[in-house]
Amino acid sequence: MLAGFHFFTASALTLNLTNNLSLAFILGFLLHHLEDFLPHLDLNIYGESEKFSSIKNWTKEIWFLVIVEFFLFFLLTFYFLSYYPFNKKLIAFVGGIGSLFPDIISFSIKSFFPNFKLLKPYQKFHEKYHWRLKNKNYLIPFLVQGLIFLISLKFFSIR
Repeated sequence: MLAGFHFFTASALTLNLTNNLSLAFILGFLLHHLEDFLPHLDLNIYGESEKFSSIKNWTKEIWFLVIVEFFLFFLLTFYFLSYYPFNKKLIAFVGGIGSLFPDIISFSIKSFFPNFKLLKPYQKFHEKYHWRLKNKNYLIPFLVQGLIFLISLKFFSIR
């Protein structure tokens, strides 16, 4: 899943599961890993490639997809949050930020600090449990991600 989808789903979930900012961040962080474990679509639609390992290697198409997807889901998140009081918006925002951290850590280290060894075990964990698209079969990941989206919509509607 790309960053915007992670942000959207974590915001929806944390909005209803906690009133604690620290716990919202942790839940968002953990949800990211659960979602990455499930069949999903992300940069894997371009195939397996080394060009994804560092943002320095991303093509214009990849940058376009990542930026547009993030802003669409970010705006969608705040559309649904507009119906909530500030304290709930803050919880959802912090949960969303927590969901971005696994990729921020991984891509930052891979792209700018490749010799930084302290977080290598975490990077290996993040990569090992990340679902891989095989045989360009988009149906299952599309259905799983669609279901997660619908569940997130339901979480946004609970007040």
